[in-house]
Amino acid sequence: MSLPLPPEQQARGLRLHTIAAGSQWFRIHRCRHADALHWGRHDQGRWNAIDGAFGVLYLADSLETAFAETYGHQVIANHEPAAVKFLTRQELEERCITRLTATRQLQVLDLRGPALAQLNLDGRLLTTREQLPVCQAWSRWWHDAVEQPDGLLYPSRLLPRGTNLALYECCAEAWQGEALGDLMHWPAASGEAAVLEILDAHGWGLVG
Repeated sequence: MSLPLPPEQQARGLRLHTIAAGSQWFRIHRCRHADALHWGRHDQGRWNAIDGAFGVLYLADSLETAFAETYGHQVIANHEPAAVKFLTRQELEERCITRLTATRQLQVLDLRGPALAQLNLDGRLLTTREQLPVCQAWSRWWHDAVEQPDGLLYPSRLLPRGTNLALYECCAEAWQGEALGDLMHWPAASGEAAVLEILDAHGWGLVG
């Protein structure tokens, strides 16, 4: 079943959710990119502008959610269900963690609650990979709304208990980043690398 496109008239009446100043989010990115604040304009992101009219930055509520979003896509694309999967130490050392803190209060559309039902939509908008242009059209409709939201809050498709945040470029000045080092060497409370705990929980093996 095809997803509906947004109406032609401008969006208005959005009920926005407040993200408090000081809220912290995570991003895993390639270490060769020193700045984690990358506002992507490619056409592969679920909430990106299909014509590149604005950039979108994707964050996660925890390191575990960011890990799932970083590596989970390749599992779905390249592995059969329940297949054994591995990462190498080099792959983990090539990825860095940045903790980003909101420096001001933000207003976002929360897609985890009744916002979709209010628009006669359902969760397919959050999970489909076959109809990305429709998802991107809705994102553009929300971006251009009278209320001017800073972004979208939505559940992680790859770790459903986790939450993702897609930020529109209009709030680029509202974030401060703290580099936490590479993924392989980020410590947990136990003194072992936190990534080893995540690998175990998600069924990954470590080689190399």
